[in-house]
Amino acid sequence: MPILHNPSEYNDKLSYAEMEDIIKQSYDGILVIDRNADVIFANDAYFRITGLHKTDILGQNFREFMKDSPYKKAACQEALETKKQTTQTHYNLVPGKIIMVTSKPIFDSHRQVRLVVSNCRDMSELVCLREQVERAQEIEETYYKNMAGQIAGPIAVNNKMKALFASALKVSSVDVTVLITGESGVGKDVIAHYIHNNSPRKSAPFVAVNCGAIPENLLESEFFGYVGGAFTGASKAGKKGLIEAADGGTLFLDEIGDLPFGLQVKLLRALDTSEITRVGANAPTPVNIRLLAATNQNLEQMIKEHRFREDLYYRLNVINLKIPPLRDRPEDIRPLCLYFLYKCNQRYGQNKRISPDLLIIFQRYTWPGNIRQLQHVIERMLVLSNGEYLELTDLPRDIGLEEALKNTAELSPLEGFISIPEAIEKIEKQILSYALEHFSSSRQIAKVTGIDQTTVLRKLKKYGLCK
Repeated sequence: MPILHNPSEYNDKLSYAEMEDIIKQSYDGILVIDRNADVIFANDAYFRITGLHKTDILGQNFREFMKDSPYKKAACQEALETKKQTTQTHYNLVPGKIIMVTSKPIFDSHRQVRLVVSNCRDMSELVCLREQVERAQEIEETYYKNMAGQIAGPIAVNNKMKALFASALKVSSVDVTVLITGESGVGKDVIAHYIHNNSPRKSAPFVAVNCGAIPENLLESEFFGYVGGAFTGASKAGKKGLIEAADGGTLFLDEIGDLPFGLQVKLLRALDTSEITRVGANAPTPVNIRLLAATNQNLEQMIKEHRFREDLYYRLNVINLKIPPLRDRPEDIRPLCLYFLYKCNQRYGQNKRISPDLLIIFQRYTWPGNIRQLQHVIERMLVLSNGEYLELTDLPRDIGLEEALKNTAELSPLEGFISIPEAIEKIEKQILSYALEHFSSSRQIAKVTGIDQTTVLRKLKKYGLCK
């Protein structure tokens, strides 16, 4: 049928059968009675909502039907008698449903009621949606309120990470040396702090040293300290080294693979003897430290290339904790995003949230820079964004997320061959699931999904998301 721009043309073009077909498509129930209260029309949705059967009322008089009803008068009867629009809400008409009926009279040329049209809606779907949204809001708000008390705890949803933190907790109680390995940015320092904070040395110093950040000509004096006048420019009072500064506590040597070969010998000796000798000193100084080391390099390969001492490697590698990259634990991305967002909100005095479609992109991205990159991206977006939510439009275009952005429509893989309607239903269900988790009203859900509120409610019920 062509689209007509003049409304009066519809009366000429639409037949009664066509009008009836249109009304039948309504998701709301529609009942029509005449001036005698005889039922002349009811669509399928009316019977679905009320639980009645067609034979109960079609062709029957509604007044006679209501004689056996626990309700004194239906909305359509009241509208017929009062000649005014009437609305009634029924809580027990159908178990588990809240049904709202609005009846409106239609008059003839003599201002007499000719017909009464009743619109019937299942309000329990709206109640369900409200409960879902309130529950999602409560979970999110509880998360943010409690986040401050959980800052020191590990963020791990992935089973491998849970097992890793369990191992770290177990070894924290003894002074065994631990080698933490993994790609750059995976959080090796977080594991080191976690071990120290759960150890008997937690009240003592935690000294972290990036072995690749200290100039080679200063490494020995920085590590072992020096006595006054040991070399040109040295302080007359001398200086403690980093190892000595960690006495009684924990020394964390990050990027241990960058330590020069010559200094590795002296470090091994200090570990074996629990003594260090300051530059320029004649006598050693005893030290009591717990050593943790970390690297993103393959130390075994470096041993073969004679760039790392084998004896030091075995001295360090008593316990090996290998952290998987972020791409192998996508379950952790969502809580990490919320954690970093919380910290950034606190730091910059903001109260922003992350949109669900952005979280989908983040979970699909491979994050070559791991957790460090994720943290920096969120901080950058929060500072530069203008809205209440961090959106896809706020994504920096220079961080390599283009491939993930290309696949935003692929919310979940479809296995094997299925029909297009089935594929659409799979995608619709997942979109609505994400919307329920992150939006606070049906209006917002309708806006982000591009459909009207009535359709949102219908699809939530269709996919069993309204429980």
